[in-house]
Amino acid sequence: MDFSTSMPWSERALACVRRLSTSVNTANYLPFLIDGHRCGLVHKEYISQFQKRPELFNVTDSFVKLTESSSKDNRSDVINQFLSKLREEGTFSVLKGWRNETYSVFKDGFRSEILFDVERAAVGIIGCKSYGVHMNGYVHKDGQLMMWVGKRAPNKAKYPGCYDNMVAGGISTGYGVWDTLLKEAEEEASIPADIMSRAKPVGAITYTIVNDYGTAPEVEFVYDLELPLDFVPRNADGEVAGFELMTIDQLKEVVVTDKFKTNCAGVVIDFLIRHGLVQPDNSPEYVEIVNLLHSKHPF
Repeated sequence: MDFSTSMPWSERALACVRRLSTSVNTANYLPFLIDGHRCGLVHKEYISQFQKRPELFNVTDSFVKLTESSSKDNRSDVINQFLSKLREEGTFSVLKGWRNETYSVFKDGFRSEILFDVERAAVGIIGCKSYGVHMNGYVHKDGQLMMWVGKRAPNKAKYPGCYDNMVAGGISTGYGVWDTLLKEAEEEASIPADIMSRAKPVGAITYTIVNDYGTAPEVEFVYDLELPLDFVPRNADGEVAGFELMTIDQLKEVVVTDKFKTNCAGVVIDFLIRHGLVQPDNSPEYVEIVNLLHSKHPF
């Protein structure tokens, strides 16, 4: 959905952030439970798939409960074998993007006890909370601030060809925030370690996005990095088609269209606000935008 350029920029930004941070009607979901702990939301359209496997899941009118609870590894095996079977059967199109990469699902927030590890492509089916890290790479050139943005490769399973943050990635099992950022910076933009040492953590955005990929409560840790003027990013893993150095005016115009990956647009809008490039005096939607970028998850 492109937003009319006749609308004031702050209205288009608000529409963009609303698209990112979806209001979840929990009446359409059942909580996914492990040992009584809610760690996901299963949409009622998906419930029949869980009901077909009563040896794995106890499904009632109030919840979906995993019957296996002996250990994290056993829970992970049961859940991923179930999801792999759905993939083989072609039940969910999102599973065509199977990554053989897992996200950890935590009991009480990031870095707490791990309840199970789940295939990354399937997170939205169970509605588990996931975590990522994004970095804004920018320069000051001729007295103005400019930002490097990536353009996703056309063969990406999600948002092919869309603009993206310079560096971004999900936090996979066994990785921390900084580990992930260093890995993604090297793979996506060939940023050397000495430059990366200057990256600064500046907060996080939180949202729940509901789309064709499922329901995803997400946390994106955010870093800023001021780059040397002579540094030009180069992709090393084939996942980025190229990079563009944009002025703030160019960035503001493209970030509120569907040419930009939805959650990455949220990270950029957060950057613009933090750096004083969006003014509350001429942006009536300012407070709502800020609040939506830090939305409470449904569980």
